Amino acid sequence: MIKIRKLSYRYPNREDYAIKDINLKISKGEFVLITGRSGCGKSTLLKCLNGLIPHESHGEFHGDVIVDNLNTNDHPIRVLAQKVGLVFQNPDEQIFSTKVMGEIAFGCENICLPKEEILERARWALEKVGMEKYINANTNELSGGQKQRVAIASVLALKPKIIALDEPLSHLDPKGVKEVLDVLKNLNGESMTVVLVEHRVHEVYKLVDRIVVMDRGRIVLEGEPESIITDNMLKKLELRLPNIRLERIELNPKEEKIIEVRNVWFSYNKKPVLRGINFNAFRGEVIAIVGNNGSGKTTLLHLIAGILKPEKGDVIVLGKNTRKYSAYKLAGLIGIVFQNPSLMLFCDTVYDEIAFGPRNLKLKENIERWLNVMELQEFANHHPQTLSGGQRLRCAAASIFSMNPEVLLLDEPTSGQDFMHVKKLMNICAELARTGKTVVFVTHDINVAIKFANRIVAMNDGKIVADMPVEKITVNSLYDLIYC
Repeated sequence: MIKIRKLSYRYPNREDYAIKDINLKISKGEFVLITGRSGCGKSTLLKCLNGLIPHESHGEFHGDVIVDNLNTNDHPIRVLAQKVGLVFQNPDEQIFSTKVMGEIAFGCENICLPKEEILERARWALEKVGMEKYINANTNELSGGQKQRVAIASVLALKPKIIALDEPLSHLDPKGVKEVLDVLKNLNGESMTVVLVEHRVHEVYKLVDRIVVMDRGRIVLEGEPESIITDNMLKKLELRLPNIRLERIELNPKEEKIIEVRNVWFSYNKKPVLRGINFNAFRGEVIAIVGNNGSGKTTLLHLIAGILKPEKGDVIVLGKNTRKYSAYKLAGLIGIVFQNPSLMLFCDTVYDEIAFGPRNLKLKENIERWLNVMELQEFANHHPQTLSGGQRLRCAAASIFSMNPEVLLLDEPTSGQDFMHVKKLMNICAELARTGKTVVFVTHDINVAIKFANRIVAMNDGKIVADMPVEKITVNSLYDLIYC
């Protein structure tokens, strides 16, 4: 089904190859997991399967990728897309139609299928992912899990023989993860070949037939799941394995109140998203906000940052009511890392990205420190948008940390990160808290929340349903509270 021979690729203006000497065969009906650290070449390899590389890139390409007897060098993407359907990490970057039906129909329209067949395929594809009831729904009203299933359906409508997915679980709550994995399991059960790039080995290894491990652009290990997950190579790479144990960090918050959220209400298009939120944060705390997609977590973070203003109630940060200050005026005091780091990166180099804030705030620059801490030294002169997803997130975080704000807000900082970098980033947050910073982060990763925060705030349907120290909560009790 897929034969890759001596495949190497180097992006324009890069010295090193993103992937080097890749040889891989994937049989019809196989379910293959490709994993490895951030920046190891996983996503690049996936883009080679449907011809995005080399046809939509101008880098240096060597070798052959044969998909269903077609050499990707010799056939355009519109032909290859009917062989390999590619689903990206963030559904919001893939979905562009306002209606679900329009999204599913788009690919079919581009290959000039008749209207009747397009409708038939759309219904079939939505049924496959359990979204047939949403055929006339607005895409912007869907949850993260629903959007990801629509993205998968839009690919399925082209009836490819292979579906390739680039970290489709990274932005999903546990319910959404289960929904997407169930879809993939069912598709594979019907003999569709599935190629999945994912850091969350512990959640998917039981579903797959084979695991391929990459490091520094090369395949370093491959085999059956049960043998791979016990291999010392995975432990050396610090990937997310089953039954991994984390030591809980120790923090000693002060009694000084830094953030006050007082009876805050907020709506989008007259639809309430936050309903009477009250909570405080103190100097030196690391607070994890957890909850389902759509529970209001990101909205609360944007209100604390001053990006949004409450309809009712007040948000007071460091004694300043955010109603009276623009986000720009609060930039030196409050720093926020968005869920999608690509929205934050606009400079021509990683170095300039990290330097931008300190230079504009007339602060002492400590760029080299953050390049080193975030392991971005070798990418200092690269354009931020050419980095991997995990590297872009670390670049965005460094651009905020370099401004030395008193309050740090991070929206899904574990997304797209390998487990080694998840631990490093959260340990950095803990160290900053010990120096007196206040850290609030949103996450779907309950284990990370419990190990790296001193307090958990759980949200459901726009309300806080629990607010307690981590010592009083367990993984199972938190799941029962917000996900059942």
